[in-house]
Amino acid sequence: MMTLFDDEQIFEAYAEDIKNSEARKTAEIIAHEMEYKGGQMMSDLRLRHYSASDYRKYRRVYEECFHDMRAALQRFPVDICASREKLEQEKGNIYILEVDGKLIGSVAIYGNEIDDLIVAKDFQRRGHGEALLQFAVSFLQRSHIAPIILHVADWNQGAIKMYLKNGFDIVGTEVVE
Repeated sequence: MMTLFDDEQIFEAYAEDIKNSEARKTAEIIAHEMEYKGGQMMSDLRLRHYSASDYRKYRRVYEECFHDMRAALQRFPVDICASREKLEQEKGNIYILEVDGKLIGSVAIYGNEIDDLIVAKDFQRRGHGEALLQFAVSFLQRSHIAPIILHVADWNQGAIKMYLKNGFDIVGTEVVE
């Protein structure tokens, strides 16, 4: 009678499956640093700063935006929104986009970096992300802050295309473990 590992080919296939499974668990993330190389950008978008009362709505949008990517890249936990306290500390850097009184997106600006550009799934592909990006670039330009940078996971090809279309170039790529 043959046991599971009596056949060398079966053992090698099993070992390969385990190796591949382990590789997926420790999947690397390819991240790009992008720098704004375009011209003067104007934005008349009116945003407000984050406030403590936004936490539940902001967290919902944030988690919905990053959940699929983190799950696909085997990054756990998949829900990683900052704490209420941390967001309160950063509220001067976080800008909220509302439509008809509903929080649908946000962008954060830390020094010369655009970060956490998020748009609720029901409002994606309607120009809101591009409007948030243009707001952030315009804000930094008016503040005479350069270079303007952002970071994006290679997994997020839709965002990369939007950034390229709006004057950003990839200036560096790294593997994040």
